[in-house]
Amino acid sequence: MSAGNYQQWLKEQNYPTFAHGDSFVFLGSCFSDELGQIIRSNGFESLVNPGGTIFHPLAIAKIIHWCFDESISFRILQQEDIFFAWELSGTVYGMSPDELNKEMEKLRMELKSFMRKATHLFVTFGSAWAYRLRSDGEIVANCHKQNSQLFQKENSQVAEIVTSWKSVISLLKKENPTLNVFFTVSPVRHIKDGYIENNRSKARLLMAVEELQAESDVYYFPAYEFVLDDLRDYRYFKSDGTHPTQEAVSELWDFFQSSFFREDTIELLVNWEQIRQAEQHKILYPKSQAARKHMENTMKRKAQFLAAHPTFFLS
Repeated sequence: MSAGNYQQWLKEQNYPTFAHGDSFVFLGSCFSDELGQIIRSNGFESLVNPGGTIFHPLAIAKIIHWCFDESISFRILQQEDIFFAWELSGTVYGMSPDELNKEMEKLRMELKSFMRKATHLFVTFGSAWAYRLRSDGEIVANCHKQNSQLFQKENSQVAEIVTSWKSVISLLKKENPTLNVFFTVSPVRHIKDGYIENNRSKARLLMAVEELQAESDVYYFPAYEFVLDDLRDYRYFKSDGTHPTQEAVSELWDFFQSSFFREDTIELLVNWEQIRQAEQHKILYPKSQAARKHMENTMKRKAQFLAAHPTFFLS
């Protein structure tokens, strides 16, 4: 598979070129996690879903507003002896409200700081299906395994998503005028909502991004189309039939590189991958002279590589 089917479209997008020294923020669905971790492992400074995986556009938007506005507070719930926030995933928690608030403040400061210095923001919309707490009518980012009767489920309207994100984009341009904002739609299908319902949800997300592109200075990366159209084979999906396999992610990473990187950056990453493979090589006899020589040569190659490329970020 290749990006050949998209070359003309990509050319028309006039994407900025990425280079080492750039910094990234990834927010949104589990697809953001996948892409963000790959970017980080290839020498780019990145902040990946600090509030955990979040699928709905309005929930993602609220986190961005929150990180810049101290007057916004998150709602806390208690589950047995653990405390969570309705606006964050279950990876953020505390054993008391005070502990959770301290953790959230730390997260807020980290996100605000990174947003103000980042070169690129990637936002991945996962689903337009929203869950509102019946008690206050507000959308939650995560239901935290609470009783379904607490929530009202709805498929958010395109206009609602667009209005929310136009406000977010305006805020981002004020806080970081040089920030490049990219949208993607996750290719992971939410079949628990139903096949038809999932398709309608994805359609609304795609329409919302199209409107945002028409009205704002933002970009769209067609990961959704690439996986579902170019990789339309069951071997590219895990046994659950929804999540892309590692092979699919690898194909998408190649597509990403050809879309955003210059040839010299791609060549640099090929050299880095060779070093990583040498580091991960399983040595049968680790105490042997050959093993020691292999390790010494690999360490030397790595040191030379990092010295030659000071903007390569090693996390």
